[in-house]
Amino acid sequence: MTDAPIVDAPTWAGQTFGRVVLGDKRRVPRAVDLGAAILSNPAASLPQQLATKAELVASYQLLHEPDVTHAALLTPHWQQTREEAGRHPLVLLSGDTTILDYSHHRKTDGLGPIGNGKGRGYLVHSVLALLPTPRQVLGLAHQIPLVPKPKVKGETLRQRQARRRQTDVWQESVEAIGPPPEGVCWVHVGDRGSDIFRFLTTCLAQRCAFLVRAAKNRRVEEDDEEQDDPTIAYLFPQVRAWPGKGQQTIRVPASHGKPAREATVQITWGSIRLLPPQQDKGYAPIDAWVVRVWEPAPPTGINEPIEWILLTSLETTSDAAAWERVAQYSCRWTNEDYHSCLKTGCAIEQRNLGDQPALERLLAVCAPVAIQLLQLRDLARIEPERPAIEVMDPDLVAVVAAVAKTASPSQPLTIQAFCVAVAKRGGYLGRKGDGPPGWKTFWRGWYDVQRILEGVRLARHLATPWNSALARFW
Repeated sequence: MTDAPIVDAPTWAGQTFGRVVLGDKRRVPRAVDLGAAILSNPAASLPQQLATKAELVASYQLLHEPDVTHAALLTPHWQQTREEAGRHPLVLLSGDTTILDYSHHRKTDGLGPIGNGKGRGYLVHSVLALLPTPRQVLGLAHQIPLVPKPKVKGETLRQRQARRRQTDVWQESVEAIGPPPEGVCWVHVGDRGSDIFRFLTTCLAQRCAFLVRAAKNRRVEEDDEEQDDPTIAYLFPQVRAWPGKGQQTIRVPASHGKPAREATVQITWGSIRLLPPQQDKGYAPIDAWVVRVWEPAPPTGINEPIEWILLTSLETTSDAAAWERVAQYSCRWTNEDYHSCLKTGCAIEQRNLGDQPALERLLAVCAPVAIQLLQLRDLARIEPERPAIEVMDPDLVAVVAAVAKTASPSQPLTIQAFCVAVAKRGGYLGRKGDGPPGWKTFWRGWYDVQRILEGVRLARHLATPWNSALARFW
């Protein structure tokens, strides 16, 4: 794991928002204070998060200031994430788009149609920087909010292609992130929504690799040794005709109301040449690798057996490499956790600020908060026996050790013990069979210990007789 320390909310906010450029230097401390307040109690409303009316008014002014933009607030975090991603030999840049639904706030200006067109909200495309082994979140590499436009009756294909489309966020994110440093491999990972030829081409133009799940039955070329010219075929029937080359049991997480389960799948792989769509002139064919994973005998009651057809520019010439692509693709499930952190952990859809640009600015403050939540969750899984004081604020470790009553000077608190103790403050029972703490109980406990830490630090500055007793404790 990275050695960046996990610190208290004010210190974290200073590191995250202290270098923002917002057109007026007075806005910087406002952004820092707002970030600290949200991290301390992320699911609360702004009046609950901010201590005084003056702080609340200043925050509303910041969130409604036209010169303050979503990109300006997040640029320092993006830069920190990309710098960290440049220090590792291989980093996954996992993109996904989610809908933020504000249909319950009908008077909010600037929203667009969502769902069947009757709802109101906007889209958010986020790119997480992830290490695949052990899996952990480095940060947010880029994020694009996008207000959907209503369909225009009578619009031609040429007119649709001329204006900005929702799918353009994939290509725009690659261009905004840019190429990796020399000797570093960045792999853009996406679901079926990313199966866009110009997105794949842009990845290669930026010296990045791609790993996406195929959605389109593309035209392909496959060399035939018995013929002089390559054979033009279609992707899906071509790949489905390849024989299986291996079998494993994989873990499928819970999703869309379906419980988590084990699935026995087969795998095959091979090289192929992807031909550009006929309407997209000017693009050259792409030499790629295909990995197909499928469930030949799904359990009773499973109506949608697993089948992933993965397209990648990463060389895949062995059984081990093919399974590695599957593991790398499965890392994109972290995006779903991230969206849950935004919507549940930070209650982003419950905010009512009157207009969509203000909601975008608040999203920019909440976006790194959700990242911090995921990073906290990763701690115990990655290095459970490492002393917590090596990667976390000493005051925070001391507070957790005191409330847990489990550590001693001869046996310092480990990262795992720290995370369990924090989660127990949030309702985690830790019974046999409970599994590791989830991020929701951890987050509730995190809020609790932050409040205790704030009280301890405030007590240090109080000129009272019992302050000397606190000093002996510390």
